[in-house]
Amino acid sequence: MAKEIFHYDPDKRSKMFPILQPIAKPLVRFVFRYKVIGKENLPKDGGFILACNHIPAIAPVFLISSIFPKPIHFMGKIQLFQKPFSRWFMTGMNGFPIDRAGLDTKSIDYAEALIRRGEVLGIFPEGTRSKTREPQRAKAGVALIAKATHADIVPVSIYFSEKPHYRSRLTVRIGEVIPYAELGLSDEERGTQQLREAAVRVMERIKTLWAKGHA
Repeated sequence: MAKEIFHYDPDKRSKMFPILQPIAKPLVRFVFRYKVIGKENLPKDGGFILACNHIPAIAPVFLISSIFPKPIHFMGKIQLFQKPFSRWFMTGMNGFPIDRAGLDTKSIDYAEALIRRGEVLGIFPEGTRSKTREPQRAKAGVALIAKATHADIVPVSIYFSEKPHYRSRLTVRIGEVIPYAELGLSDEERGTQQLREAAVRVMERIKTLWAKGHA
């Protein structure tokens, strides 16, 4: 269970994150030919959801390089926290687990608490890495958390034109904010259809950014 491998406390931040974040950008620039577009679209204040397509396992590193100096709290599948190295990496990235096998209310409550405190929540709506490097269908989780918090969403795409390797081109595009009101979510409706439709809207914005390719 998630509670056995992670201590849920919104007041507790990773001690590693302030160390890793400043070195992430120069490290990424050294390894890849790296460019960030649209950083001006990031909200200056308040909590929001950062939704990004999922290509490489180290996607969180690309995002903290792009969003610097804002800290991000990443939601990751529980399996990443069951192995020592990946658990160390994810907790160092302010990551926390979610059990996708059922309704993990503890993780969802934690995510809501972070946003309400003005933090940035990083989500990969697809739920798993894309083997084709193209954005895939989104799961409803991103819409579920947006509905619970009425949080706006910032769409982001990570684009590689080829399999990532040393000095390959990497483009991160940050899109304009998707206001909560545009997601079509209603507090009165409790069905899953509106969540799926909202998740599709978010993923379409990510796909539009991704389709622009490199700058």
